[in-house]
Amino acid sequence: LLLIILVSSSSAFLTPSRLLASRSPALLPRSTRSVLRQSNTRAQLWRVPVYWAGVFQDMAAAGRSMMGGKTTKMSASAAAEGAPVFTASPSVPSWDALKEAAGGSATGKRLLAERAERAKGGGGRTESDVRVVLYRDHAAWCPYCQKTWLLMEEKQIPYRIEKINMRSYGDKPDWFLQKVPRGLLPAVEIDGKMMTESLQIMQTLDQMFPTDNMMLPYGDKAKMGLAQDLLGLERELFGAWCSYVFQPGERAKGLFESTMSRVDKALGATPGPWFLGGDYPTLVDMQYVSHIERMLPSCLYWKGMRIRGSGKYPNVDAWFAAFEERPTYVATKGDFYTHVTDIPPQYGLPRPAGRRRRPLHTQDRRKRARGMVAPPPPPLRRLARAVLECWNPGEEGARHEAALKLSEGGEKVSKFACRVYGGEVGK
Repeated sequence: LLLIILVSSSSAFLTPSRLLASRSPALLPRSTRSVLRQSNTRAQLWRVPVYWAGVFQDMAAAGRSMMGGKTTKMSASAAAEGAPVFTASPSVPSWDALKEAAGGSATGKRLLAERAERAKGGGGRTESDVRVVLYRDHAAWCPYCQKTWLLMEEKQIPYRIEKINMRSYGDKPDWFLQKVPRGLLPAVEIDGKMMTESLQIMQTLDQMFPTDNMMLPYGDKAKMGLAQDLLGLERELFGAWCSYVFQPGERAKGLFESTMSRVDKALGATPGPWFLGGDYPTLVDMQYVSHIERMLPSCLYWKGMRIRGSGKYPNVDAWFAAFEERPTYVATKGDFYTHVTDIPPQYGLPRPAGRRRRPLHTQDRRKRARGMVAPPPPPLRRLARAVLECWNPGEEGARHEAALKLSEGGEKVSKFACRVYGGEVGK
């Protein structure tokens, strides 16, 4: 479709060489690799996230099909100067045509139908039924927000969402700090009263909105004791993961593996896939899943340790498979690439296995805050490619959803991309 590469002298942007350093070239679309080979070494990529490479690839393929195989070409003057500026063929499809193509896919049709249903206000709920406001992060990175969100979806609690930026992306808005002086996320407002700390929020919501699927076995003393023990084990696992991923070398590997084995054993001690047994996940499962979801890609990418599908933790594998059968979880789940890049701005830069991390300079800190991370050693890249398919069983649908949303905002995207030219261009 359109991959607009603009020239800028600012070192704060990502150069093609640094882009390749942040993602293995084999993971980029062929057309993107070709553009990068043609580009001048001083050229800067105008904040185009690598994550969108797959989306652009799909949309480019649709565009080429609609154009009979034609593609955009580099202008002769730009090529002579070495600047990677492209001119579009007159037969390039419009944003409206791309929107129609994306909306015509199975995923697009489903999303448009759901949107129409929401607009009608169906479901038997009214605005007066909404007693809860959930304040969560914009990008859905925060694991504590995810587990709170997941619980409300499982219990079908009517709620409204307000999105707040994480601290790694600037100061919190003043109006939110007036409500939550420490700026913590998640936060919920229940009947006008504010509450923070995800575990307390989840227990409060569970008791305030009783349903058939209660999240804790309040009337069973033995099971409540088991739940408390399992919640303590989750904190041990989180600590072992931090020690392993954020320390150099393999010094904490044994502790992390032994703790994971204890978690796997706990899952195997009850019938069914869930920690407390039963037919549905409880608060204990939700406490674990948001962090283990992030452990899988981080351990694989930074340390070369494959957890899911390794054969070492069969009960964890079955537990994840059971979660992925639930639409409530799939709706909140992140992807492999996102979790590799969202961990550094939240927790700091992990230490790759077998490598010594160099001191971070000011510019490195800025990159870390944007989620730009160094590549793993080449063998780990191959491991990462091997796991992408099982990590994202619905990636095609996700790309179609992203393509639909991107095409709907096409005019704004075009203006944003053209503003570098100044003047009336991009207004």
